[in-house]
Amino acid sequence: MGFLAVGADRLWYDDSGGEGVPLVLLHPGITDSRIWDPLLPQLAGRRLVRFDRRGFGRSPRATEPYSALGDLIAVLDALGLVGAHLVGNSMGGETSLALAVTAPSRVASMTLLCPGIGGYPWPDGDDDPELEARWNVAQEAGDLAALAAIRVGYWLASGSDGYLDAEVLASTDLDRSPAALLEQDNPEQWGLLGRLDVPTTVIAGELDPPDSLQASVDLAAKIPGAVLVRLPVDHVPQYREPGAVAEAILATVDRAT
Repeated sequence: MGFLAVGADRLWYDDSGGEGVPLVLLHPGITDSRIWDPLLPQLAGRRLVRFDRRGFGRSPRATEPYSALGDLIAVLDALGLVGAHLVGNSMGGETSLALAVTAPSRVASMTLLCPGIGGYPWPDGDDDPELEARWNVAQEAGDLAALAAIRVGYWLASGSDGYLDAEVLASTDLDRSPAALLEQDNPEQWGLLGRLDVPTTVIAGELDPPDSLQASVDLAAKIPGAVLVRLPVDHVPQYREPGAVAEAILATVDRAT
């Protein structure tokens, strides 16, 4: 546990140590890496690596251009990891896919929880007009608390708590900051997924927003041999059903050995 220098910035990381190919846990864009805490006891005995992206949790905000994929590679290199079993939630899932399509030899397996997908054909015109109107009013007023509350209601249909509320508020503030403009897009993934040969499980949350749920289903169909697991949860399955998520992760790892 400590900090790694990545370019001009620092990333907080935690490495449990141990033998074997590690599990690297990549958090979503609405929380920091503590979202994995309920899952950790379920994976006892495995080498686990996690880190806070720039501006999240214990990692300071970015001061230079960067990409999530570049930072993931920097962490792997700094820890001397040739490859890893990637476990990515939402934004962390999109970064996992980016590594898989650009450097597949470094990915032993992927377990993707309600993942983002670079290049996915997201549908147009499906926005809730009332929700969009509330967002626009809060945006124009600069009402950070109202914006965060809308995001909580949208992404966290299974309910919230003090940790989640605080994290969504912090990530909403980060999204509106100058530091957010420094993040560069990862390479596109959607058009390259058909050539992947990586054991993959996609975990879809039945209470995830409909477009995100559909994207998870479509992703599982797009990646050769991928397994789809559907759970009665929202956008953070590891926080809601850690036992079921751990079972899916370990089954995916077993397919890679």
